[in-house]
Amino acid sequence: MSALATSLIIMRWGLLSAGLMYMASIMKIKCQQNSLKAASAVFTGLGLFTSCWFVTGLLGIDFTLQNWQSMANIATDAFNYAIQQSPDIFIPNSF
Repeated sequence: MSALATSLIIMRWGLLSAGLMYMASIMKIKCQQNSLKAASAVFTGLGLFTSCWFVTGLLGIDFTLQNWQSMANIATDAFNYAIQQSPDIFIPNSF
């Protein structure tokens, strides 16, 4: 019994996010059947958010301020490198 309780405590966020994904999927289907397109889009976004939350939890990724700054620096460096390596676009003067 203690093993079951311990596993539920350890997996609480995984179980919660899996339940949220399931409920978002069910609600999206119900909204699509009733032609509620805006609500369907909201539940689609909720499902995507919870699935990303689930995956980052499984991978052990936490989003602290330091991690956000690191990701911003990497994205900036990659963007600058892509701009520098892109070929110049030649547009002739006469069309």
